[in-house]
Amino acid sequence: TLRRHMQAHHKAEYLKWAATTNFASMLPVDTKRRRQEIALSTQPSLDGHLAPKDQVLHYSELAFREVAIQWLIETDQPIVVLQNPMFRQMINLASRAKNSVKI
Repeated sequence: TLRRHMQAHHKAEYLKWAATTNFASMLPVDTKRRRQEIALSTQPSLDGHLAPKDQVLHYSELAFREVAIQWLIETDQPIVVLQNPMFRQMINLASRAKNSVKI
């Protein structure tokens, strides 16, 4: 290409002209150097390397009550299940989890 020809045979004259006209050199070695400088000066993103984290709902009595009722309906459980001591123990244990409970 013309740029490679200029770099191989007229580099000094081209660089002198570029300097006097305040023009960024488009010779292949200069454009490659600028691309490398830009690549080194930008920090890569970690988004592609991190697994998405599940959103944890904040606890409230109303939200818990609604979810418990929905669970009763969807699993066809009797209402007395919510009064069962083992169920309450399971809920108390799960409530101490720092992030979330995975079953």
